[in-house]
Amino acid sequence: MTRSLKIALLHLAPELGALDENRALIESGTRTAARLGADWVLSGELVVPGYRFAELIGTEWIAPQPDVWLGGLAQLTADLGVASFVSHPERDAASGRLFNTVFAIGRGGRILARQRKLHPTPGSEAWASAGELGHPVVVDGIRVGLLVCADAYTAQPALRLRDAGAQLLVSSAAWWPGEWGPKGEWEARTLDTGLPMIVCNRTGRDGDSEMSEAESVVVDRGVKLLALRSPDSTVFLVDCLIGDDHITTCQATAAVRVTAEAAAGSVR
Repeated sequence: MTRSLKIALLHLAPELGALDENRALIESGTRTAARLGADWVLSGELVVPGYRFAELIGTEWIAPQPDVWLGGLAQLTADLGVASFVSHPERDAASGRLFNTVFAIGRGGRILARQRKLHPTPGSEAWASAGELGHPVVVDGIRVGLLVCADAYTAQPALRLRDAGAQLLVSSAAWWPGEWGPKGEWEARTLDTGLPMIVCNRTGRDGDSEMSEAESVVVDRGVKLLALRSPDSTVFLVDCLIGDDHITTCQATAAVRVTAEAAAGSVR
Protein backbone atom coordinates (compact mmCIF):
# COMPACT_ATOMS: atom_id res chain seq x y z
CA MET A 1 0.00 0.00 0.00
CA THR A 2 1.31 3.45 -0.92
CA ARG A 3 0.38 6.73 0.69
CA SER A 4 1.25 10.38 0.33
CA LEU A 5 2.72 12.21 3.30
CA LYS A 6 3.34 15.95 3.28
CA ILE A 7 6.02 16.89 5.79
CA ALA A 8 6.99 20.41 6.80
CA LEU A 9 10.58 20.81 7.94
CA LEU A 10 10.93 23.91 10.13
CA HIS A 11 14.54 24.69 9.25
CA LEU A 12 14.90 27.53 11.75
CA ALA A 13 17.53 30.02 12.91
CA PRO A 14 16.76 30.53 16.61
CA GLU A 15 18.36 33.31 18.60
CA LEU A 16 20.51 31.92 21.40
CA GLY A 17 18.70 32.25 24.74
CA ALA A 18 15.67 34.11 23.34
CA LEU A 19 12.95 31.77 24.59
CA ASP A 20 9.88 33.86 23.74
CA GLU A 21 11.11 34.82 20.28
CA ASN A 22 12.09 31.26 19.43
CA ARG A 23 8.79 29.84 20.64
CA ALA A 24 6.98 32.41 18.50
CA LEU A 25 9.14 31.33 15.55
CA ILE A 26 8.03 27.71 16.01
CA GLU A 27 4.39 28.82 16.21
CA SER A 28 4.79 30.90 13.06
CA GLY A 29 6.40 27.99 11.26
CA THR A 30 3.67 25.61 12.40
CA ARG A 31 0.94 27.93 11.12
CA THR A 32 2.77 28.35 7.83
CA ALA A 33 3.15 24.58 7.51
CA ALA A 34 -0.58 24.07 8.05
CA ARG A 35 -1.42 26.69 5.41
CA LEU A 36 0.82 24.81 3.00
CA GLY A 37 -1.13 21.62 3.62
CA ALA A 38 1.37 19.73 5.77
CA ASP A 39 0.41 16.53 7.55
CA TRP A 40 3.44 16.54 9.87
CA VAL A 41 5.54 19.42 11.21
CA LEU A 42 9.14 18.78 12.33
CA SER A 43 11.63 21.15 13.93
CA GLY A 44 15.31 20.90 14.88
CA GLU A 45 17.08 20.11 18.14
CA LEU A 46 16.90 22.68 20.95
CA VAL A 47 15.30 25.33 18.74
CA VAL A 48 13.49 26.82 21.77
CA PRO A 49 16.61 27.91 23.76
CA GLY A 50 19.30 27.60 21.09
CA TYR A 51 21.95 24.91 21.28
CA ARG A 52 24.52 26.32 23.73
CA PHE A 53 21.99 28.09 25.93
CA ALA A 54 23.10 26.95 29.39
CA GLU A 55 26.00 29.39 29.86
CA LEU A 56 23.80 32.29 28.76
CA ILE A 57 20.46 31.71 30.53
CA GLY A 58 21.13 28.78 32.86
CA THR A 59 18.70 25.90 33.39
CA GLU A 60 16.36 27.05 36.15
CA TRP A 61 13.70 27.89 33.55
CA ILE A 62 13.43 24.25 32.43
CA ALA A 63 10.20 22.72 33.75
CA PRO A 64 8.46 19.36 33.70
CA GLN A 65 6.65 18.93 30.40
CA PRO A 66 4.17 19.77 29.11
CA ASP A 67 4.41 23.26 30.59
CA VAL A 68 2.12 26.12 29.60
CA TRP A 69 3.87 26.76 26.30
CA LEU A 70 4.18 23.14 25.15
CA GLY A 71 0.57 22.54 26.17
CA GLY A 72 -0.40 25.57 24.11
CA LEU A 73 1.58 24.30 21.13
CA ALA A 74 -0.22 20.98 21.44
CA GLN A 75 -3.54 22.84 21.31
CA LEU A 76 -2.34 24.81 18.28
CA THR A 77 -1.40 21.51 16.64
CA ALA A 78 -4.93 20.24 17.26
CA ASP A 79 -6.54 23.45 16.01
CA LEU A 80 -4.52 23.25 12.79
CA GLY A 81 -5.07 19.52 12.31
CA VAL A 82 -1.39 18.56 12.02
CA ALA A 83 0.97 16.27 13.91
CA SER A 84 4.13 17.83 15.35
CA PHE A 85 7.57 16.70 16.43
CA VAL A 86 9.23 19.34 18.60
CA SER A 87 12.40 19.47 20.69
CA HIS A 88 12.23 21.02 24.17
CA PRO A 89 14.36 20.53 27.31
CA GLU A 90 12.48 18.99 30.21
CA ARG A 91 12.93 18.47 33.93
CA ASP A 92 11.96 15.09 35.36
CA ALA A 93 9.37 15.84 38.02
CA ALA A 94 10.47 12.99 40.30
CA SER A 95 14.27 13.22 40.12
CA GLY A 96 14.83 16.82 39.01
CA ARG A 97 17.20 15.61 36.28
CA LEU A 98 17.20 17.47 32.97
CA PHE A 99 16.81 15.91 29.54
CA ASN A 100 17.15 16.96 25.91
CA THR A 101 13.81 15.65 24.63
CA VAL A 102 11.82 15.47 21.42
CA PHE A 103 8.04 15.22 21.74
CA ALA A 104 5.58 13.70 19.27
CA ILE A 105 2.21 15.46 19.32
CA GLY A 106 -0.78 13.91 17.57
CA ARG A 107 -3.40 15.68 15.47
CA GLY A 108 -5.73 15.71 18.46
CA GLY A 109 -3.21 17.67 20.54
CA ARG A 110 -2.17 14.77 22.77
CA ILE A 111 1.51 14.12 23.47
CA LEU A 112 1.94 10.65 22.02
CA ALA A 113 5.55 10.04 23.00
CA ARG A 114 8.76 11.62 24.21
CA GLN A 115 12.31 10.55 23.45
CA ARG A 116 15.09 11.77 25.71
CA LYS A 117 18.48 12.04 24.02
CA LEU A 118 20.51 8.92 24.68
CA HIS A 119 23.96 10.47 24.32
CA PRO A 120 24.10 14.17 25.23
CA THR A 121 27.19 15.80 23.73
CA PRO A 122 29.93 16.29 26.37
CA GLY A 123 30.51 19.94 27.21
CA SER A 124 27.77 21.70 25.28
CA GLU A 125 25.08 19.43 26.72
CA ALA A 126 26.61 18.90 30.16
CA TRP A 127 23.29 20.06 31.66
CA ALA A 128 21.46 17.01 30.26
CA SER A 129 21.24 13.47 31.62
CA ALA A 130 21.26 10.46 29.32
CA GLY A 131 17.85 9.09 28.43
CA GLU A 132 16.64 5.60 27.57
CA LEU A 133 15.40 4.45 24.19
CA GLY A 134 11.63 4.36 23.89
CA HIS A 135 9.35 2.38 21.61
CA PRO A 136 8.19 3.50 18.19
CA VAL A 137 5.17 5.79 18.27
CA VAL A 138 2.22 5.42 15.89
CA VAL A 139 1.50 8.69 14.07
CA ASP A 140 -1.19 8.61 11.39
CA GLY A 141 -0.85 4.84 11.19
CA ILE A 142 2.95 4.91 10.69
CA ARG A 143 5.25 3.45 13.37
CA VAL A 144 7.88 6.14 13.90
CA GLY A 145 11.21 5.67 15.65
CA LEU A 146 12.43 8.89 17.29
CA LEU A 147 16.08 9.92 17.48
CA VAL A 148 17.76 13.08 18.75
CA CYS A 149 20.68 14.29 16.61
CA ALA A 150 23.87 12.36 17.50
CA ASP A 151 21.83 9.35 18.64
CA ALA A 152 22.06 8.49 14.92
CA TYR A 153 25.88 8.49 15.11
CA THR A 154 26.02 4.75 15.79
CA ALA A 155 23.77 2.01 14.47
CA GLN A 156 22.48 0.47 17.69
CA PRO A 157 19.61 2.86 18.58
CA ALA A 158 18.20 2.79 15.06
CA LEU A 159 18.53 -1.01 14.89
CA ARG A 160 16.68 -1.39 18.18
CA LEU A 161 13.87 0.85 16.91
CA ARG A 162 13.63 -1.23 13.74
CA ASP A 163 13.51 -4.43 15.75
CA ALA A 164 10.71 -2.90 17.85
CA GLY A 165 8.64 -2.37 14.71
CA ALA A 166 9.55 1.11 13.44
CA GLN A 167 8.73 1.79 9.79
CA LEU A 168 10.30 5.26 9.60
CA LEU A 169 13.04 7.07 11.53
CA VAL A 170 12.61 10.75 12.44
CA SER A 171 15.47 12.80 13.91
CA SER A 172 15.55 16.29 15.39
CA ALA A 173 19.07 17.64 14.84
CA ALA A 174 21.50 20.51 15.37
CA TRP A 175 24.34 18.99 13.36
CA TRP A 176 26.30 21.31 11.13
CA PRO A 177 29.28 20.80 8.76
CA GLY A 178 32.79 20.89 10.16
CA GLU A 179 35.26 18.66 11.95
CA TRP A 180 32.50 17.02 13.99
CA GLY A 181 29.77 17.37 11.37
CA PRO A 182 27.77 14.58 9.72
CA LYS A 183 29.84 12.36 7.45
CA GLY A 184 27.41 9.82 6.08
CA GLU A 185 25.83 8.69 9.35
CA TRP A 186 22.25 9.29 8.21
CA GLU A 187 22.81 7.36 4.99
CA ALA A 188 24.48 4.55 6.94
CA ARG A 189 21.55 4.23 9.35
CA THR A 190 19.13 3.68 6.46
CA LEU A 191 21.39 0.93 5.11
CA ASP A 192 21.79 -0.64 8.57
CA THR A 193 18.06 -0.73 9.23
CA GLY A 194 16.45 -0.81 5.81
CA LEU A 195 14.27 2.10 6.96
CA PRO A 196 13.89 5.59 5.51
CA MET A 197 14.93 8.54 7.67
CA ILE A 198 13.81 12.17 7.88
CA VAL A 199 16.08 14.66 9.63
CA CYS A 200 15.02 18.20 10.53
CA ASN A 201 18.10 20.31 11.18
CA ARG A 202 18.53 24.03 11.91
CA THR A 203 20.36 27.05 10.52
CA GLY A 204 21.73 30.46 11.60
CA ARG A 205 24.41 31.10 14.21
CA ASP A 206 24.70 29.71 17.71
CA GLY A 207 27.34 31.62 19.62
CA ASP A 208 30.56 31.07 17.69
CA SER A 209 29.12 28.26 15.57
CA GLU A 210 27.98 28.96 12.02
CA MET A 211 25.15 26.59 11.13
CA SER A 212 23.84 28.12 7.90
CA GLU A 213 25.21 25.24 5.80
CA ALA A 214 23.47 22.57 7.89
CA GLU A 215 21.10 20.34 5.92
CA SER A 216 17.67 18.93 6.63
CA VAL A 217 17.48 15.67 4.71
CA VAL A 218 15.28 12.83 3.52
CA VAL A 219 17.29 9.61 3.18
CA ASP A 220 16.45 6.09 2.02
CA ARG A 221 18.52 3.09 0.98
CA GLY A 222 21.73 5.00 1.66
CA VAL A 223 20.86 7.90 -0.63
CA LYS A 224 19.91 11.49 0.20
CA LEU A 225 16.67 11.96 -1.71
CA LEU A 226 16.58 15.60 -0.60
CA ALA A 227 19.10 17.88 1.10
CA LEU A 228 17.65 21.26 2.03
CA ARG A 229 19.43 24.31 3.42
CA SER A 230 18.81 28.01 3.89
CA PRO A 231 20.64 30.79 5.76
CA ASP A 232 17.27 32.07 7.05
CA SER A 233 14.38 30.48 8.93
CA THR A 234 12.48 28.55 6.27
CA VAL A 235 9.59 26.12 6.14
CA PHE A 236 10.29 23.45 3.53
CA LEU A 237 7.27 21.43 2.42
CA VAL A 238 8.26 17.95 1.29
CA ASP A 239 5.80 15.68 -0.51
CA CYS A 240 6.70 12.01 -0.08
CA LEU A 241 5.11 8.89 -1.49
CA ILE A 242 5.62 5.98 0.89
CA GLY A 243 5.16 2.34 -0.04
CA ASP A 244 6.49 -0.99 1.27
CA ASP A 245 8.25 0.85 4.13
CA HIS A 246 10.29 2.96 1.71
CA ILE A 247 10.01 6.44 0.26
CA THR A 248 9.41 5.83 -3.43
CA THR A 249 9.37 9.48 -4.48
CA CYS A 250 10.09 12.71 -2.65
CA GLN A 251 10.14 16.34 -3.75
CA ALA A 252 10.25 19.76 -2.13
CA THR A 253 7.12 21.63 -3.23
CA ALA A 254 7.46 24.85 -1.23
CA ALA A 255 10.03 26.92 0.66
CA VAL A 256 8.66 29.82 2.70
CA ARG A 257 10.73 32.15 4.85
CA VAL A 258 9.25 32.71 8.33
CA THR A 259 9.78 35.13 11.19
CA ALA A 260 8.60 35.17 14.79
CA GLU A 261 5.03 36.38 15.16
CA ALA A 262 4.03 38.64 18.01
CA ALA A 263 0.39 38.76 16.89
CA ALA A 264 -2.60 38.03 19.07
CA GLY A 265 -3.30 34.34 19.35
CA SER A 266 0.27 33.35 20.17
CA VAL A 267 0.39 30.47 22.64
CA ARG A 268 3.28 31.99 24.57
